[in-house]
Amino acid sequence: MSPAELLAVLILAGAILLLIYYYINEPRQIDVVKSRVLGRREGEMTKKAYKIGDKIMSKVKEVPISTDTISKKIDAFLEEKSDELIKDWSLATKDDISKLEKRLNAVFRNIDELEHRFNEYREHTNRKFKSIEERIKRLEESVFKK
Repeated sequence: MSPAELLAVLILAGAILLLIYYYINEPRQIDVVKSRVLGRREGEMTKKAYKIGDKIMSKVKEVPISTDTISKKIDAFLEEKSDELIKDWSLATKDDISKLEKRLNAVFRNIDELEHRFNEYREHTNRKFKSIEERIKRLEESVFKK
């Protein structure tokens, strides 16, 4: 490519860029371009957006904000399904816990009773052991004295 051809291409590219710049900066042209691209004018779009926003807000206002209704529904569901939930999840009921507490109390009483009996047995055994030791000492003394 010769220097003259290169200069011609650069001038042509500069002219195209200049035309695009003026086309974009013309305010009337922007509105025309927007209306062509969007199919509507800005005012119409904002009105439509407000209408859609109002519809959404009215739907949101219809939804109850209070958690009381949700809590009541959850409570009702749990009441209906409580037996199934207890069986499925192997949960303990208050009756089960009270039965286990009674059994635990009985075990504690039995342990206390066994401990008391063991202490009595130990005392009795220690007394017997002492008496046997004393008898052995007496026998040893009598045997060794002779």
